Amino acid sequence: MTREDTITAAILGELIPELEYAAPLLLERSDRGDPLVGTTSPTDLGFETGAVDSVLLELFKSLVPYMKTVMSWGMLRVIQEWLSSQRESRHNAELLAMLNGLIVENARLRETVERVAELLGRREGVPVSAEGVVQAIAAATYRVGSTDSGGEGA
Repeated sequence: MTREDTITAAILGELIPELEYAAPLLLERSDRGDPLVGTTSPTDLGFETGAVDSVLLELFKSLVPYMKTVMSWGMLRVIQEWLSSQRESRHNAELLAMLNGLIVENARLRETVERVAELLGRREGVPVSAEGVVQAIAAATYRVGSTDSGGEGA
């Protein structure tokens, strides 16, 4: 899995917490064009956990192209710069400020983030703000950065 895919999967897992651990595998399958969930024989004695909520899978499938677009419109660059920063003061607030600045500069990016918020809001049944999506992206990035540095966070 590429660094971009790792970050994208972490963000999707943050946006859909029920699929957090499955997000990397689901993203790989989505990228290959494979079904997100495979079917197994009723006689298969594997250790699958059972049925997966089809609404969550549909939400995941609908968010993937938006998140890839968000990444390609500059957010990945900001995230990678933040992750590669060697400064001691890598604070979540700094990342939020950088991401919000990028969104202010790019109307198409802002619209895409707002569309992600709308899709999540429909699922939750309550409004989700674009700021909430940006916070989820920052949280996922922080988690990826903490994992990369041996569990040490800022």
